[in-house]
Amino acid sequence: MKVIMCVLLSSLLVSASVAASDVDMEKTMKQMALSFKQANEAQTVAEMTSALASFEGQLQLAQQGKFQADKAELYQQGLKELATEVDQAQLLLEQHNLAAAKQQLIKMDELRIKYHKHRKPSFWQLIFG
Repeated sequence: MKVIMCVLLSSLLVSASVAASDVDMEKTMKQMALSFKQANEAQTVAEMTSALASFEGQLQLAQQGKFQADKAELYQQGLKELATEVDQAQLLLEQHNLAAAKQQLIKMDELRIKYHKHRKPSFWQLIFG
């Protein structure tokens, strides 16, 4: 009986780890965009804290995703930089500094612009693959 329980538990853990590595990046990025918008529109520290917590959860999920081999390191670097900016915004919110936290969102958006440029294939990649 113990062996069966161990096998079942092991199979559940393996399935969970496989599911975690199979991240739907499009869905994750859309949710990040929604959380970012909510943080940007927040009128109180509590609202922004909640939105950033959601954003951070999606960011952690994105960091587990699989990327094209030639761009994986670049994207992971971008996600790491983004995590640093989120941490800074959260520290500012802990100090009840909503205005400064909103300024931090500008830096986060600049990172989005910087790294999203790399995601679109070039004209030549579209033609020749």
